[in-house]
Amino acid sequence: MLIATFGPTTAWVGRRITHDGDAFVLEGHGALSAAEIMEYDRQGHLQWVDDGTRAWVGSRAQASGASRAAPAARAKSSTGDETRGPGSQRAARARTRLRRALLIAIGALVITNAVLLLTLLGVFRGL
Repeated sequence: MLIATFGPTTAWVGRRITHDGDAFVLEGHGALSAAEIMEYDRQGHLQWVDDGTRAWVGSRAQASGASRAAPAARAKSSTGDETRGPGSQRAARARTRLRRALLIAIGALVITNAVLLLTLLGVFRGL
């Protein structure tokens, strides 16, 4: 039974998570726990079949009392996906670099706006 599909926010776009018997399975990867699936959902990577399925998986995650550790750290595949998955170290470094660049850009804009405002107020005329 199809549970969810990875969306465009990850290198795993199009990969399906299914439920077979008592196990959740990520296509091309292997078994997943309900807690791991909900971690992917928390990161915004999943497109669910419907809201009821999402609630059902969420209730199974809570019932299992499983850890909310990053799913990518649990197992590595032989195809090298551990370096490209939504929870991978490469993705984490890319997010960190993006955040740093955004903070620098915001700081530069704040300083530029302050200088422009002071110029308009005539603070620099007598210098």
